Amino acid sequence: MARRTWNVCVMRDGRPLDLGQVTESSEPLARCAALSRFAVSEDELAAGEAPGSGRAIYPGEDFSVSPAG
Repeated sequence: MARRTWNVCVMRDGRPLDLGQVTESSEPLARCAALSRFAVSEDELAAGEAPGSGRAIYPGEDFSVSPAG
């Protein structure tokens, strides 16, 4: 199966926030790749290890992937 690029987006404060892109062959795999790349845990947040830019998927936050281009 051919790999494709997927955009990763979260809804934050009622607006979409683009986090970046992942490359995978299907939507379910793209969702897993997005979590692997962008998700932060409660422990990381408590330790202050979350990205300062807010470019992350926080615990309990909804996110989506969509084909790029």
